[in-house]
Amino acid sequence: MRAACDRYGLLVCYAYSPPDRHGRTAARMFAPSIGVPEDIANANSTACLAAHAARFGTHHLAVDMGDHLGSPSTITATAHRDRTGHRIRVSGQAAIVRTVTR
Repeated sequence: MRAACDRYGLLVCYAYSPPDRHGRTAARMFAPSIGVPEDIANANSTACLAAHAARFGTHHLAVDMGDHLGSPSTITATAHRDRTGHRIRVSGQAAIVRTVTR
């Protein structure tokens, strides 16, 4: 994975399944080039996926991540457009499970 990311100049690789009719999907986010083998929950990538899915008519997502790492998470995202532009709202719950200091 790192070799492919480095070769194409990618910071992250975000793999996801197409959302079902209720907007539920699963995703995994890898960033080996910056020392993140896999992220258990990534709101930034979820926001990008919500913007992409909205183009195809899915405006509410529930993205499951972290199962493979033993830390399952669900991040929800809502996309809508108003007179000022597009808006993405991302939410979820978090718990600190480890602190790393350098």
